[in-house]
Amino acid sequence: MTTINTDTFKEERWQSILAMLAEQGRIRVNHLAERLGVSEATVRRDLEAMQARGLLQRTHGGAMLPPPAAFEVSFDESQTRALAEKRAIGRRAAALVGDGDAIIIESGSTTLEFARSLGEVRRLTVLTNSLVIARELSTNEEIEVHILGGVLRRQSASLVGPWVSAILRDMRVDKAFVGVNGLSAGFGLSAPNPFTAESRRAMIASARQRIGLADHSKLGVESLYRVAPLTTLDVLVTDAGAAEEQ
Repeated sequence: MTTINTDTFKEERWQSILAMLAEQGRIRVNHLAERLGVSEATVRRDLEAMQARGLLQRTHGGAMLPPPAAFEVSFDESQTRALAEKRAIGRRAAALVGDGDAIIIESGSTTLEFARSLGEVRRLTVLTNSLVIARELSTNEEIEVHILGGVLRRQSASLVGPWVSAILRDMRVDKAFVGVNGLSAGFGLSAPNPFTAESRRAMIASARQRIGLADHSKLGVESLYRVAPLTTLDVLVTDAGAAEEQ
């Protein structure tokens, strides 16, 4: 009797899947099934098991390599990633701000580019937990800047935690512009640590309109802590690199 080691076949499939992802960046289940000569159900089981080991990131209908956005990086490093996309997102988001608005700008490299695009707005009130954004806006006499107090998180140059929530509990602003570490249909908005998640949740709750700013690398990503369901956002501003299914 011949014994077939199905684990060996599985390892070969996994190697093939990783090779295709390394070449293409993302791939769909039906394409994988056709290339590997197995059922789509088998591919889905493989993808779930590979995601559990951190080898890839599941997306709707397929998979992608784990993007760096799933993990928190330093603010300086984040500023250099997808800079052209972040600047385009910032300019587009700035068009959503009207004269006399009161807005929240959360700390982040994409929201910093948004803040840099606000030069034409008049009589603007900005609440921010970002020391960098506060400094950036400090020279514009048309903008009144309020810094949300909290615990300094050096990784993101931001103030986070329960003090931010306590301040915002009795406030209502026109719009909140929040950053995104991860955004998926199933898990919603997510953050890499509980303090950022709590502060972002408070910002969303205090605004009449909630606007997320995220380049395409953040879409389909699920960070560790859930912030809010996807439906909490009224507007998402992203770039042309986002896939149609996303």
